[in-house]
Amino acid sequence: MGNPCGTTNAKIYMTMEVDGVPIYYGSGVNPVNSPAQYFVAWGKGVISSGLIHTFNSESVEEGSLWFVDEDEAEEQYAKLREVLSKR
Repeated sequence: MGNPCGTTNAKIYMTMEVDGVPIYYGSGVNPVNSPAQYFVAWGKGVISSGLIHTFNSESVEEGSLWFVDEDEAEEQYAKLREVLSKR
């Protein structure tokens, strides 16, 4: 069985939990029509069975953002940890 439409295997490089919210930094197969391959994701349901959506989505509870630049993704991961720790 392949991946459901709109998802890719998530290779997670770093993860941590801030106030009960898991935050992930990793990579995956390029989203459709985009060179992005690094992601920052947060929330309990954002990665399911090792799969992550291949599109950007943001809400307070969960979301994922895709980046072309690895350094930009790492910066966003650090910024998200800081923001969540101040809530």
